[in-house]
Amino acid sequence: MKKSIWIFCLMGMVLCQTLPGVAQQSSRIEQPKLAVKWSPLHLIYFYPSFQVALEHKLTQHINLQYDLGWILNYPASGTEEFSNKSGYRGIAELRYYLPSPPKIPFYLAGEYYYSRVTFDRSEVIGYDCVSGNCDYFQYATYKVVHHNQGAGMKFGLLLFPGWNKNRSFFFDINVGMAYRSILYTDIGKPIAPGSESFDNHSDDIFAPTERDHGEFRLVVGVRLGYRIF
Repeated sequence: MKKSIWIFCLMGMVLCQTLPGVAQQSSRIEQPKLAVKWSPLHLIYFYPSFQVALEHKLTQHINLQYDLGWILNYPASGTEEFSNKSGYRGIAELRYYLPSPPKIPFYLAGEYYYSRVTFDRSEVIGYDCVSGNCDYFQYATYKVVHHNQGAGMKFGLLLFPGWNKNRSFFFDINVGMAYRSILYTDIGKPIAPGSESFDNHSDDIFAPTERDHGEFRLVVGVRLGYRIF
């Protein structure tokens, strides 16, 4: 009998030493081993896309994220300028998860971004406009290819609503700076000496600047995520 009591006491001591560690471990939200995400903000871009991402763990503090989107062709202002939109948008991201509060993982990330968007443009082209008056006009439709690529750095966090019970659904929020190299190419546009284009420029204040250039820009991301592991 005394031997049984000693065994139960010993088991109780072991449990008392073990349970606090288990509770402490389960109270911390770690970086996801595997998660899928969707970005609603990309639906309101000037070139909107349906954007999804996959994040997976690489080492103890490092994750990789692959982000791919398909350009959508829903109506925008100036349909003669930006009709039949298509293309894709891709982002490769390397994340380092920082020492963080128990419930909110913070991270630093470096990204490489590339997008290729094509659309049709229709405009009137005048020919032999040497003296200011054109001899004749043509209504032409041609394709425009927009390339956008560059790198950036971001700071972000994973926010799990109701984190004491929820460890699956989360918001991935980040902000940072990026450099973009932007190029436009006209394909099939009629070109002749003395010709002049009479395009119908959009009045949309969010319309992009259509010239080849590089720029620094603020980048903001909000994604809805689901943690698989």
